[in-house]
Amino acid sequence: MSDEPILPVNFTISPAAWDEIERIRQFWDSQFDDKADVPVISWGRTILNDGRSWSHVVVSFFSVSERQRIAHGIQILLGREIVFNTVPEFYEKFAGKVIRFEPEKWFFLASN
Repeated sequence: MSDEPILPVNFTISPAAWDEIERIRQFWDSQFDDKADVPVISWGRTILNDGRSWSHVVVSFFSVSERQRIAHGIQILLGREIVFNTVPEFYEKFAGKVIRFEPEKWFFLASN
């Protein structure tokens, strides 16, 4: 995460998406010694070897050892810490939306 100005959170997260974020945290913590600390929400692009691609919400974590490096980007959403790591080009995609989770769709943006 760079030291560029932080864009304020302009979305919310559904209870089902928060539950899945916690499951990801538990999985992370079971796999790595450097435990998950702050969830990070981004916009990403997946490109397969066959050329198919799509853009989507990306959810991951910054680890405990990264906290000092990303502390300037931590925001509070519904009483929970998150980092909203996006650029102005993708900022409006999130505006007024809810990040939802469904197993067949993974994380996605929906209207309120």
